[in-house]
Amino acid sequence: MRLRLLERIRAASAPGRKGRSKSDELLESLEKHLKLMLNTRQGSSRSAPDYGMPDFVSLMGRGDLDAIRELSRVLTDVVREFEPRIAGASVTYNPGREETGVLEFSLSGSVEIDSQRRDIFFQTSINPDGAVNVRK
Repeated sequence: MRLRLLERIRAASAPGRKGRSKSDELLESLEKHLKLMLNTRQGSSRSAPDYGMPDFVSLMGRGDLDAIRELSRVLTDVVREFEPRIAGASVTYNPGREETGVLEFSLSGSVEIDSQRRDIFFQTSINPDGAVNVRK
């Protein structure tokens, strides 16, 4: 299990976190980073200009199956590139809420915890305004 640097520093100095499992801490860390990364637009970071999501407003407006497949591919590529703790990251579209303008996706992959590979799943939704929500 690998937490991000600042999370490791905070965990070492926070006495109340000692009772939490490594699995819970890792999932929380991944969820936070995915939310940050998927709500950051490429070009926002000077040190890593490719970090985050490209402009996908034109894809959201189309709403056809090809646009949704392209958006799934973009999400998968971004997660694979910038969240190396998730092995075999894959994003699939979950139809159902298109009438509200919200696009739902499932993010799956695996992580290593205590030398064991464990499957993980996150639900991801993209609102009409482009905000990305991530939840376990």
